[in-house]
Amino acid sequence: MLIMIKELILKNRSYRRFHQEEAIAPEKLRELIDLARHSASGANLQPLKYILSCESDKNNRIFPYLAGPDT
Repeated sequence: MLIMIKELILKNRSYRRFHQEEAIAPEKLRELIDLARHSASGANLQPLKYILSCESDKNNRIFPYLAGPDT
């Protein structure tokens, strides 16, 4: 079991940029954010804030501020 947990931790990544070829509906984004909201966080403080963005022009304004291989 320890090996399985170690593998999961080592494979885990925080993704900030995604493939843009396929659009995601706002309803699906809300579902995903709700799942993230229910995830554990340090001291259960839930310090993250989310911005829903599924429009190309809005994404283009946000992406320059994200770290990642495409920036």
